[in-house]
Amino acid sequence: MAIDLQGLATNYYGGTCSPDPSTLTGAALTGWGFPYDQWPQDLKDQYAYNTTQAKALLTAAGYPNGFNTDIVVSTNSDLNVLQIVKSEFSAINVNMAIRTMDNASWLSYVRVGHKQDALAEQQGGDPLGLTYEPFRQLGRFVAGNSADWALVNDPKINGWQVSAGQATTVDQVKQILKDENEYVAQQHFAISLLTPTLYAFCQPWIKGYSGQSFSITGEVGAPLACYFYASRFWIDQSLKK
Repeated sequence: MAIDLQGLATNYYGGTCSPDPSTLTGAALTGWGFPYDQWPQDLKDQYAYNTTQAKALLTAAGYPNGFNTDIVVSTNSDLNVLQIVKSEFSAINVNMAIRTMDNASWLSYVRVGHKQDALAEQQGGDPLGLTYEPFRQLGRFVAGNSADWALVNDPKINGWQVSAGQATTVDQVKQILKDENEYVAQQHFAISLLTPTLYAFCQPWIKGYSGQSFSITGEVGAPLACYFYASRFWIDQSLKK
């Protein structure tokens, strides 16, 4: 409630991205997840910019004068936007120190060692607004998963991944992902910032390409995305001429 997402979208990103908060699944994956326009009003209110209510929550939690905290950040993150968050936190007397690490050190400290004692952030590795395929999303907060650097251990989350693996229809998987998305939003496992709009440019004679992430990048865990899309691209030679 201390973070002005609308102001961030307008003043920092110049109106080029959505001001809506995210839960697990990104809004770009239409037909999946739990998009913001489907949230009940009481849930939207929990994410609305409201410093008075934020201070009241602090008081109710036993911190009427705020508290000190920190965030462990990879240097490839957007440090400018975190300065804005730091300033907005300070308005409710939450003093957040920003601890930067090079990306390799961050991975070792946070994802391997789990040594962070408060907040952590990494550009491109955030746990919300995901556009991965659904089963990879469902593993984000599963206990023991290397991607669960928020250190969530929740029986509902763990169970949904098992249920999805046993599903026999796409609609069943969609419902499981929707249920988990709603639960993640309700539980506030992570603080939602905004997802900047990214643009993919290509020549018009490249057909079959729509800006798919990881479409021509091999990675550990293939064939998750390793050249799956690239095998379905083709060149329109007449247009290229």
